[in-house]
Amino acid sequence: MTSDDAAPSEGQIENKWVPLNMEEVSSNSFSPALSPAASHPLGGGPQKSETPHPAANGQANPVANEGAAPATPTDPLSKASVISDPLSSAAKTPTDPLSAASDPLSAGNQNSTPSKEKNATDDGEAEAALDSELDLKDSRTIIPWSIRKTQIVQTFTTTGTIQMPSFVSNEVAKAGRGGNTLQARVDSIDDGDDEVSMVRYSAREYVQNMTEMNEELARAWNNEERVKALKMAIQCAKLLGDSSTPQFYPSLFVLVTEILDTFGRLVFERIKQKGLTAAGKKKKRMEDFGPDDVTEEARETCKNWFYKIASIRELIPRVYMEMAIIRCYQFLYGYGEFESSLRRLAGMLRGIADPLGSVHARAYLVRRSEDINASLIAPVMDCFQDSSQCLALLHSSYWSNRITSVNKLDVDTYASLLGPALDYQLQCLGHKGGRSCCIEVLKNYAHLCKAGPAGGRVAGTGMLLEFILKNFEAENLSGVVVELVRLINEEVAEGGLDKHVHLYGILGRALVVSPPPAETRLPLLNEIWKHVAACSDVKAYLGVASVFIQYVVKYFGDKEVCLLLGDVVRHVSGAARAESAVQEELQRTTLHIVAHRNSFQGLIALQQWMPVVDLLQGPGLVEVSKAMLRLFTSTSSAQEARDPVAVHAAFGLAKTVHDAIDDLSSDNQRREAGVLICGFLRRIGFGSELEQHLNFLVDSRRFLVSLDIVTHTLAMEAVSLVAVCQEKVKGRHTRRTLSFVKACLAFVIVTLPSVQDREWQLQGLLLGGQVALRAGLIAQAESFFKAIVQAIQDLPSLSPSAQLSDEWLTSYLSSFASTLVAVPGHPEHGPLYVVNGLLTVVRKHAWQGGGAARARAYAPMIALLCAYAQPRLPYQVAGVDGNDVLFARDAAFFSEIHQTLARIVDEALDAALDLKSPPSLP
Repeated sequence: MTSDDAAPSEGQIENKWVPLNMEEVSSNSFSPALSPAASHPLGGGPQKSETPHPAANGQANPVANEGAAPATPTDPLSKASVISDPLSSAAKTPTDPLSAASDPLSAGNQNSTPSKEKNATDDGEAEAALDSELDLKDSRTIIPWSIRKTQIVQTFTTTGTIQMPSFVSNEVAKAGRGGNTLQARVDSIDDGDDEVSMVRYSAREYVQNMTEMNEELARAWNNEERVKALKMAIQCAKLLGDSSTPQFYPSLFVLVTEILDTFGRLVFERIKQKGLTAAGKKKKRMEDFGPDDVTEEARETCKNWFYKIASIRELIPRVYMEMAIIRCYQFLYGYGEFESSLRRLAGMLRGIADPLGSVHARAYLVRRSEDINASLIAPVMDCFQDSSQCLALLHSSYWSNRITSVNKLDVDTYASLLGPALDYQLQCLGHKGGRSCCIEVLKNYAHLCKAGPAGGRVAGTGMLLEFILKNFEAENLSGVVVELVRLINEEVAEGGLDKHVHLYGILGRALVVSPPPAETRLPLLNEIWKHVAACSDVKAYLGVASVFIQYVVKYFGDKEVCLLLGDVVRHVSGAARAESAVQEELQRTTLHIVAHRNSFQGLIALQQWMPVVDLLQGPGLVEVSKAMLRLFTSTSSAQEARDPVAVHAAFGLAKTVHDAIDDLSSDNQRREAGVLICGFLRRIGFGSELEQHLNFLVDSRRFLVSLDIVTHTLAMEAVSLVAVCQEKVKGRHTRRTLSFVKACLAFVIVTLPSVQDREWQLQGLLLGGQVALRAGLIAQAESFFKAIVQAIQDLPSLSPSAQLSDEWLTSYLSSFASTLVAVPGHPEHGPLYVVNGLLTVVRKHAWQGGGAARARAYAPMIALLCAYAQPRLPYQVAGVDGNDVLFARDAAFFSEIHQTLARIVDEALDAALDLKSPPSLP
C-alpha cells in the first residue's frame, strides 16, 4: 500500500502494494527527470506555494521510500495544514458552512441531477452552457472515447470472478445520523462498515452491476443522499487499486471512470446551481467563465468539495476523485489555471507503484484534460513520459516475478494490458502535437529500446511504436521517416518479421498522405520492401502491400506498379489464396489501383494486372469488376469504346457482375448491377460498323438475361441503331441497310416481351413501332402495335403488384392513339383493324376505377376516330400514305368510322354514369 494508507477497514478493498527497492530497478529505467508535484491550488489561490500539498507530500513515491519509516498522514483539515481552511474561518461567522445553505452533502436541488440518459454521456448538458467543446480535427485515426471505451470492455475480459462493493440503498448515510461536526463528516467519508459489503461477480455480471451502480449513484444524489453518493464514488475509485485480475483491469478502468464522470458532473452542476451571477448567466464559452461569475456561496461549496476529497487517506481514490471534479476549479481560479492543476496531479500519480494502475490513472487524467482544454500539451506529455517508463519497470525483479508467479502471465502479455491507456495518451498528443512533440516522443521511445535487461529492449516497444505511427499526423512522421524506418527495422530484427511487419504498413499510410522528398522515395521503398518481401505470412504481407500499392501508384510509374504486383502474385498461391482474409486484402489492393487510374485501356495493359485479378474469387472479384466497369464508363474515349480488347475485357467484367445476382440478392444489389451494366452497354460504340454493334447486342442478350433494366436497355440500343442508320441513309435504304433495320426491329420485338416491367415493355413497343413507321416498314410497325394490344390484354392475368394504374394506362393509350393517326389501315383486315382490337381490349380490361376509368380511356379513341373522319389527317409520316390518301372518299370507310364512333360514344355515356367529374380529352 502507499505510504500514507492506513490498514484497510472492514468492508474496504485491501490494496496489497509492496514497495519496490530501487536496487531492483536498473539505473536507466527512468530517463526523464521527475519534477516535484506542484502545490494544491486551494492552498494559496493561483500562486504556487513552496510547501507541497499534503496529498502530494504524504504520498511520496513508494519506490523511493523503500526502507524508510512510514510517513504520518497529514490531516488536510488540521491546524498544521498548509491549506487555509475555509470551514474554520467561516465558523467564526453566524452562518454555519456545514448548514443546509452551504454543505454540498446536505443541501440539494431536485433539478440538479441529469436524467439517466444524460448520465450516460461524457459531458452533460449542465456543462454545455459554460463549455464550448473543442472540435478535434481528425487527420489520422482519432477514435472518440465513446467508441474506444466500448471496444475496451468488449476486448478485455476474464473467465474468473472480480470483487466489487455492494451498497445498501435503503439505509441512511451515517453522517446524516451523526452530529453536525466537522470530524463526524470527515469520518463518514472513509467509514462505511455498515453500508458496504464485498461480493464477487463474473465479468458479465460485473459490467451489469457497475452500470446499475452508476444509476444508483445518480438516484442517491437525487434523494439528497450526498454522503452516500460520495462514498459510492470513493469505494468505486478504490477498486482501481486492485490489479489482481490484470486481464480485466482495462474494462474495470472504463466502468469505474464512467461512475466518476457521473459524480463529477453532478458536483459541477450542483455548484453551478448554487448561484451564477447575472454576468455568468450571459456567458456561453467556458474560457470566458471565471470566479467572478459565481456567488460567494457557490465558491465556498466548491472549496468544501475539494476539502472533503483531500481528506481521503488513500492516494488512488483521492487523486481519482479530484480528477473527477477538476473542472470545478474554474469556479475558484478561472480557466487559465487548469494546466498547473493537471501537472500537479500528474506528479501525484507518480506515487502509484503499480504500473498497470498508474498508466491507466494517467490516461484518465489525460481524458479529463481533453474534456477541459484539448489544446493543453504539457500535462499530456508529462503523463505519457511517466507512463512509458512503466514498461521498463515491468522488468524489475519484483514486478517480473509477480507477473509470472502471481498473475501467471509473461511480461509481453502484461505489457499489452497497458496498450489502451498508452494508445489514448498518444492519440491526444498526436492530434495536437507538432513535429517537436513527435520528436520528443520518439526520443522517449528510443530510450526504452535500451532500458531493458542488459541494455536491451523493454516489453511492449513494438506496441508503443505502433501507437506512435497511428496517432501522429502524416506530415510529422514524414519529416523523420528515415529514422522511423530504422526503428522499425530494429524492432523487426528483435521481435521477428511476421510479428512486426504491419508497422511498415502503418508507416505507409502516412507516406501516402505526406510523401518524403522525391529523391528519397525510391530508396526508401527499396529499403522497406527488402524486409516486407521476406515475410512468410501471406495475410500480414498483403496488409502491407495493400497500403504501399497506394504509395506506388501515386508517386511512381507503371514499371514500379508492375514490379509490386508481380511480387504480390508470387506470394499469393496455393491454399492461401482461398482464405477470406487474403481475398479481402487482394480486393483492397486492386481497388486502390483502379481508383488511381484514369484509363481503362491503360489499366488492362499492365503486364501484371490480369494475373492479380485472376487471384480474386467470390465477392472480391465482383467488387473489383464493378470498380473497373465504373472506370470504363467514366473514362473510355470513343476509340477505346470500340477497341476489341477493351470491349472484350469490359464484357467479361459485366458478365461477372451479372452472374453474381441471384434470387437472394437485394434490390439495392440488383439496382447497382443494372446501372453499371447499362452504363457499359450505352458506352459501347462501333462507329460506322453498325452490324458489329448489333452482333454485340445479340451476344449480350444471350449472356445478360437476369436483369430487367439490362434487357430493356439492349432493346433500346437496337432502336437507337435503327435511328442512326435512318439518319445515315437519309431515308434512302439500300438492300443491305434495309435488311439491317429489319434485323434490328426483329431483335427489339423479340427482346421486349421478356421485360417483366410492363411500363418499360409497353413504352419500348410503342417506340419500336414509331421507329419502324418512320423507316417506312409498315408490316414491322403493325407487329409492334399488335404486340401492344396483346400486352394490354394480358394485364389482368398479372399479379396485383405488377398491375398498371388507370392514370398511367390512360395516358399511354393517348400516346398510342396519337401514333395510330398516321398508321395506314390493313389492306386485308380493313382500315380500323388495329383500332378495333384496341377498343376490344379497352372494353374488356378490368379497370380499377370501374366505368369511370373506362370512360376516360375511351376519350383518346374518340379523338382518333374524329381525326380519321377528317378529309386530311392532322399529320403524317414522310413517305407513308395515311388513311386520308388510301381511303379517300370511300363511303364504306366513313360508314365504319361513324358506326364505331357511335358505339364508343354509347359505351362511354353508359360508363360516364359513374363519373364524378367529366372526363378530360387529351
